[in-house]
Amino acid sequence: MSVELRRPAPLPPPSSLRVEPWGDVPGLVHGFFGRAGGVGQGELGGLNVSDRVGDADAHVAANWNLVRQALPGLAFARMQQVHGTRVVQVSSADQDVGEADGLITNRAGVGLTVLTADCVPILGVASGAGAVMAVHAGWRGSLAGVVATALTAAREAFGIPATAWRIALGPSVGGCCYEVEAELGARFVQRWGSMPDAWQPAATRGKLDLRRVNMGILIEQGVAAERISSVGPCTACASAEYFSHRRSAGRAGRQVSAIGFSAA
Repeated sequence: MSVELRRPAPLPPPSSLRVEPWGDVPGLVHGFFGRAGGVGQGELGGLNVSDRVGDADAHVAANWNLVRQALPGLAFARMQQVHGTRVVQVSSADQDVGEADGLITNRAGVGLTVLTADCVPILGVASGAGAVMAVHAGWRGSLAGVVATALTAAREAFGIPATAWRIALGPSVGGCCYEVEAELGARFVQRWGSMPDAWQPAATRGKLDLRRVNMGILIEQGVAAERISSVGPCTACASAEYFSHRRSAGRAGRQVSAIGFSAA
């Protein structure tokens, strides 16, 4: 008697958070993904897309395929994030970007990606110029002003002023859960001025909200407050839905945020 072996049913494309005000931009494809909807088990289970955290290569490759299904019309460019301020202009998805923490492009079909597990994923669109950006902002990048560097790079490369951008900051660790040394908070105040909504000192430590830090930087650079969106929860509070480096004591996968204009 022969037994027919059945292959597991294919997984559906994972869902992601979208920026509601961007729904009026023709051809724009974007999403802030969490950990749900992928393959694998345990601490790295779910939609981990990083090949640098000890996950099986087959799991990572399968998860990237799921993201491609969820965001059709894009081929993804990736960067090796190093908590710096280097921003790269991307001309094709197979470009060797190397070490960087920001990407910009005005090419349709090129999807820009940023991987995070508590750091702030920042996506931007300048619809009139057909341009997008993706920025990785941890505390080092935020302190150094990586998002300001990205705005400058886009102005120099494409002639796009800061006022033309719409920006969204995705799920990341919030001030509710991100306690740091007071010395670090003082460095932010020294570099970017007093930000009482982003830095709340208490004796030798304090609470730092990196999304609010980057909102302040964006406004200082000329992006109107009403053109900046904050999307999704604190990743440490919602660690069941999002990878959180802090909540998992360093044993976390990486979720992806992506943006681009469809080539279709």
